[in-house]
Order: sequence, then structure tokens, then C-alpha cells
Amino acid sequence: MTDDEVIRHYHAHGECEQFHSEIKTDMDVERLPSGKFDTNELVLELTILAYNILRMIGQETIGRRKTRHKVKRRRLRTVISNLIMMASHVTTHARQLVIGLGKSNVWRYTFSEVYTAFADFSL
Repeated sequence: MTDDEVIRHYHAHGECEQFHSEIKTDMDVERLPSGKFDTNELVLELTILAYNILRMIGQETIGRRKTRHKVKRRRLRTVISNLIMMASHVTTHARQLVIGLGKSNVWRYTFSEVYTAFADFSL
């Protein structure tokens, strides 16, 4: 292998380690809950499903907020704390559900854009 190929593989390995770290720490799957293989398999499948959804949300937010430096990806902890755990107020008005996100939340426009991007309005 050439020097450039070795360096590229080394960086790819480091990125892979970051993904494993996010699954273990940010999603709290450091230890599997059961001694039974089938139960742990189900937990891992649900974890990967949630992980992929959170990664899709994180990738959708890139470029929607002005940042000091170019962002390539968002960590799961950022997606969870800023978009999933966002405080809101849901009310019913004129037979419609309305989500109030608050005026002081800097992520409200990003949340609205991501929601619109993923929402299925054909129901």
C-alpha cells in the first residue's frame, strides 16, 4: 500500500471508532441488558434503527444553521439534546395540532425545516 492509502485507512478506522463510541455512550448501550441472546439481538436491532434515524436527522440539519466552520456531521448527543429533547408546547386550535417552539430557542427554525423535510402530509 502507498503512504496515502495507509493514511486514508487510518482515518477511516478513526471515524468508525467515533460511530461505535456514539452508539455506546450517547445511546447508552455500553452494556447489553440481558443474558439472553435473543433479547440482546432485539435491543441491538432497535438501537441501530434509532441510530440511523438520528443520523438522518443530523445529516438533514447540516447547512441549515450558520456555523463558524464547515460541519460534516453532527454527533448524536447534539441531535438528541438540541432537537429531540427540545421543549415545546402542543395545543389544539381550529381542529389542528400546533407546536409552539418558543422564541428564544435558536434551533426552532432548524427543527421546523427538518420536520417539514421528513413529514408525510399525504395522510
